[in-house]
Amino acid sequence: MQTSPYQDWFESQLEENQSGRIVRASALSRRFNSLVWSVGAAHQFGDLETKINVGKSFRAPIAQELGANGVNYHYFSYERGNQSLSPEQSYQLDLSLTWSPRKVFAAFTPFFNYFSNYIYLNPTSSYDQYYGAGNQIFEYMESRVRRYGAELKLSYQPLKQWKVELLGEYVRSEQLSGAKKGYTLPFSPAPSALMDISWTAKNGKHFKETYLSVDCKWTAAQYHVVPPEESTADYQVFNFRAGTQLQFSGSVLQLRLQVQNLFDKKYMDHTSFYRLISLPEQGRNFILSIGVPFGTQSRS
Repeated sequence: MQTSPYQDWFESQLEENQSGRIVRASALSRRFNSLVWSVGAAHQFGDLETKINVGKSFRAPIAQELGANGVNYHYFSYERGNQSLSPEQSYQLDLSLTWSPRKVFAAFTPFFNYFSNYIYLNPTSSYDQYYGAGNQIFEYMESRVRRYGAELKLSYQPLKQWKVELLGEYVRSEQLSGAKKGYTLPFSPAPSALMDISWTAKNGKHFKETYLSVDCKWTAAQYHVVPPEESTADYQVFNFRAGTQLQFSGSVLQLRLQVQNLFDKKYMDHTSFYRLISLPEQGRNFILSIGVPFGTQSRS
């Protein structure tokens, strides 16, 4: 990887009442290489399917991680790169257990990752006072990291037209070296669970693929933070979906309605950069879509 030096074409205010053209990035020449591998196996025991995968991955640092020095307006932050970053390397173990008897589906997928070197955007307690309106400064750093977690999916269909689903996610990380040793990674997701109840109507003469669905997502409070991160409270969000396919005179009209955050809950998502400026997630949101398919399917 090779980069050229970059300097602002305009002058900015500096310390001690001085001004000048800031050098954002210096010249850089780096070379990266690594051996990656993966091996897996699968076996079926009746209704139970098992899978296992073990592997090693590699990722070279990108130009932004090496040479950033300025405001990231998408993330409301001031970012500083690190030209001495080493490649990111990880060893991972993934398991998958799937059970699918009649009317029931269950899947459990635990995982474990060990990063001999992990690149991440580290929050600092400093703020940029000279460029970018006082954004919090983030610096790209590296650390040995242990990360583990699991995903769970349960689905049950008590009746032909009714279905109940439960989804759960859990992820935990720990830095094993560096200045933030013992802490998690920034913007780590909190444990969450989602329950969905859906109903599908029988196809009629003019209405087909009609459905109604209500789901609730519960997200736990996140207290495992990296200084100077702040914890976020738990929250529940309800969503509603409905749709149908209207057929008349040989034509098809698809109607879809979504109501996201049904009860207009005010909450903060710990994984969102909007949290940095104390901006809550989107409130109640209505989405209405009308589709007119073309081709042979529209006349089926």
